[in-house]
Amino acid sequence: MLRKSMMINGNDTVAILLENAEKGDTIEALGEVITLLEDVEFAHKAAITDHGEMSPVIKYGEEIGYLPGGAPKGTWIHNHIMKCDRGRRP
Repeated sequence: MLRKSMMINGNDTVAILLENAEKGDTIEALGEVITLLEDVEFAHKAAITDHGEMSPVIKYGEEIGYLPGGAPKGTWIHNHIMKCDRGRRP
């Protein structure tokens, strides 16, 4: 089933789900239909591009973290697989 989602900036690598979605549901982003690889709750992120190892996660045009292990498009992107060094002292 096609689910509602949004992205704010053309450089975003994730879309925000505007409703709960289940594995196998789809979203539209960047002119293509993307199949979700797992359940994604309302207001959570799903990858709309393939992310390689250490790839940045871009939301609202800003880097919000990175994916140490990478993730294919359709993956639920949340702090369980994402890292962020913002605010850490060097």
